[in-house]
Amino acid sequence: MRQEDLPLLRPLRLEALRRHPSAFGVAFEEERCGDLGRLIGEAPSVTLGGFVGAALVGSVGMVVPERVKQRHKGHVVGVYVDPAWRRAGLARALLDGLIEQARAQGLVLLTLSVTVGNAAARSLYVGAGFSVYGVEPRSLRVGDDFLDEELMALRLDRTGAPVAEG
Repeated sequence: MRQEDLPLLRPLRLEALRRHPSAFGVAFEEERCGDLGRLIGEAPSVTLGGFVGAALVGSVGMVVPERVKQRHKGHVVGVYVDPAWRRAGLARALLDGLIEQARAQGLVLLTLSVTVGNAAARSLYVGAGFSVYGVEPRSLRVGDDFLDEELMALRLDRTGAPVAEG
């Protein structure tokens, strides 16, 4: 996606935050008036969109750190598909496309976090080859509730190798 696609991304992003506050690290109230331009990163960071005709119905992003010692990895963010288009393989296609982009850029690791209990998202990530390497307790606070997040990773330099291997 490009900055010109931002008007399409804004309503999808706000819908995601409103419908699933426990699945994202930012609150709807913070994002609705904020500059969402940061969500469409510049290379090597990238945001992919899933379109049906001219309508944006899904998105996934990857943030690559600027620091020299961390440029070998990317962090998956903002995975969301409109409920009307779920179970059609779009989330997996977007994630697979992101993994391809990461490999093409020479990245060796992708990381992400998923709220404990988000079975659908966890299943998507495990199915794509990600594995859990830890849990961050009380990672998010949504209202009065504290939520743990599983930390997951996918090694891109050795397909199928567990993250914990040396």
